[in-house]
Amino acid sequence: MTERDKREAGSKFWNKGKWDNFVLPFLSEDCNGMTLIDMGCNAGIFLKLAEDKGFDQVIGVDSNREAIRKALAYKERNGGKYAIRQQSMQRSIDILPVADYTILANAHYYFPIEHWFDYLDRLQYKTRYCVIVTAHKECKVLCKASPTIVDIRGYFKNWDEVEIIDNVSMENDPFPRRLWGICFKSRFVERVPINDLENQNNLQKNFYAEIDKGVHPTETAYYKYSLRRTKRKYRGTVHRGILRKVGLYENIRNNRLIKPIIVNRDKKVLEGNHRHAIMKHLGYKTIMVRIA
Repeated sequence: MTERDKREAGSKFWNKGKWDNFVLPFLSEDCNGMTLIDMGCNAGIFLKLAEDKGFDQVIGVDSNREAIRKALAYKERNGGKYAIRQQSMQRSIDILPVADYTILANAHYYFPIEHWFDYLDRLQYKTRYCVIVTAHKECKVLCKASPTIVDIRGYFKNWDEVEIIDNVSMENDPFPRRLWGICFKSRFVERVPINDLENQNNLQKNFYAEIDKGVHPTETAYYKYSLRRTKRKYRGTVHRGILRKVGLYENIRNNRLIKPIIVNRDKKVLEGNHRHAIMKHLGYKTIMVRIA
């Protein structure tokens, strides 16, 4: 460790100290079944801490090759199960799963401003909570997202502010700096008990169990039923559709939901019956929804 590394290790404003003071206070007591995404994960310290906190799915994203190299080396040393992706932060959002928490710790102000607004437009439908950790900057770069709390609140005007942490003392700290943590809640995404929702398509409930047993998709009861109800000229569409459902099943089994299912206030599934059935079949007790 360098002298700076030693000072950071004992500070409330770097590494684990930053997590303990500016991220952890916003997180749920019970994180079982939840997803956390760390955008700009650097060497991955938060990823290990999130996994230890009990998050079921943890993903780190960083575009810097050297940061990813360090993160992979750290993961190998600590035996973590979390995922690390070398991707552009703004371009990765559409292929990431819906998250309970998205962390941007001293990362958001590296976004070009036009990419930042595009990212935020998508983020409100991709995460329940967004935690921003920001630092005092002597000068702002006008073409990048702003680090100031006033501007951050402006960016998140369509969200609900949960809490702000701005009172961590710098006194006697070996490596102090001015930091703020602020948490926002999306108005569009919720996690609800999966059994509370009414699925409009119960015919597929045994389809995924048959797939697990090795039954070919075109030999399943669901496929045969669909054929009987379809005119001959449309049977090719049914065949392609059943293969897409198998692909969807594999994708959700590996990555969970990429976007929330849509339900109404009576808890009926309006869009996402197949995804709801898959998540239920896989044993998940809760699911991410967007309420229409």
